Amino acid sequence: MALKDITGQDRAINILQGCIVRDRIPHAMLFAGDEGIGKRLTAVNFAKAINCQRTGSQEPGVVNNGLFEDTELRTPNSELQTLPDSCDSCPSCLKTDKSGHPDVFFIESEGDGDQITVSAIRGLEKSLAYKPFEGNYKIAIIDNAERMNPAASNAFLDTLEAPPDQSVLILVSSRPDMLLPTIRSRCRRINFTPLPLNVMGDLLREKFNKHDTGQPLLSGALSGGRPGYALREDLIAQRDRSFSALKHMSGGLDEEEGGDMEELLDWAQVWLRDLAVFKTTGRADLLINRDREGEIKALIRGTALEGILKLARELYNIRGNMRFNLNEKLTRNYIGLLIRKRLGRTDAGKQ
Repeated sequence: MALKDITGQDRAINILQGCIVRDRIPHAMLFAGDEGIGKRLTAVNFAKAINCQRTGSQEPGVVNNGLFEDTELRTPNSELQTLPDSCDSCPSCLKTDKSGHPDVFFIESEGDGDQITVSAIRGLEKSLAYKPFEGNYKIAIIDNAERMNPAASNAFLDTLEAPPDQSVLILVSSRPDMLLPTIRSRCRRINFTPLPLNVMGDLLREKFNKHDTGQPLLSGALSGGRPGYALREDLIAQRDRSFSALKHMSGGLDEEEGGDMEELLDWAQVWLRDLAVFKTTGRADLLINRDREGEIKALIRGTALEGILKLARELYNIRGNMRFNLNEKLTRNYIGLLIRKRLGRTDAGKQ
């Protein structure tokens, strides 16, 4: 795969190729967007493009981010194949794909805390201090960069303030707001956006069943336009499992087998979104879960829009507090109580 093969991120790809054309590659970039949207994939293929032995830049031109100008090439999509890209077949490209290139480093969260530690950042600093061994640049791809702990963030800030020559730092994050403002301000931010539903449907049909139209469109809608999410998960089964758990909880039944709590709360937001949309408009064509129209109609009977919106906000806050290791049984019971209260499933909720 090369940059030109990445689906639905034409503007981001065009900007990156513009950097290569002008030999003005920033020392640090922040790839920001939803999880599973193609940020890490793009980072890997950008690394391949600038170190490619057949098509890569021969005279590196890394620039200070403070002086960086917008490098978007306003080129029609039909001409994207003429812009710089990797050959995807030379030794450098193949090594990068296999995470075996001596000049390309991957930093990820690890351990019980699922954090990027200061030792990982210190090790990266040592590796970047040397000149490139094979390629034009030393490249660090820091996945889920928001998981840097405070010590790692401060250490990384030192690297950003005095970046080694011929080095490119790429931070990949679905929650860039959690990064230190001083880190964000020193990076060239490139935004990645969800894919349109029709593009997701075409992509999923190509990957799975070229003749089916309904299921790929449903999976695309459930994924929120995130191809990585849609391709690695059985979203329909996952949704059905979570919706079943939420229905049990709304009926006051003890639900012990509802799957992962964070997954359950994520699907609850999709469920509540459809309830609010249908309550407001009555239009089934605006639902994400169009195949569950009958259930959604039944759930909104006697339910106020205000209650749906309050419940969405309350469950969102609980989802944010899951990182504090909340007691799962107590949390499930509390969520069930909130659902019954806000959706009018108890006498108290109807008052």
